[in-house]
Amino acid sequence: MEPQAIAERARRIREAVAAASTELTSEDHAVTVVVGPGGAVRELHLSSRAFRYPGAELGELVVRTIREANLVLQRDLAETLSELTGGRTRDPFAPLPTAAQLRAELDKDEDAGA
Repeated sequence: MEPQAIAERARRIREAVAAASTELTSEDHAVTVVVGPGGAVRELHLSSRAFRYPGAELGELVVRTIREANLVLQRDLAETLSELTGGRTRDPFAPLPTAAQLRAELDKDEDAGA
């Protein structure tokens, strides 16, 4: 694979990760969260239903909703990355490969296709 093609694929991957976002609302519609990559909570909304909960229960609901949103985001991002990398899938918690490792893998694929 040409260096320009590798750079373009890397750019598209960076953009997909940076733009990744998931919004999730709890089953009872008390809590809505928007999460981004790395578990970042971008938004947290509490409806009037949230104030019916005692403090500790509301905290648990917020944390549970954030965790569920992060799982959805990880699944969706893994699917997007798989599409951008030609169907290659990887563990979303594994360290990212270095540029040299990616180049070696792409070179191996080219040699196998030749």
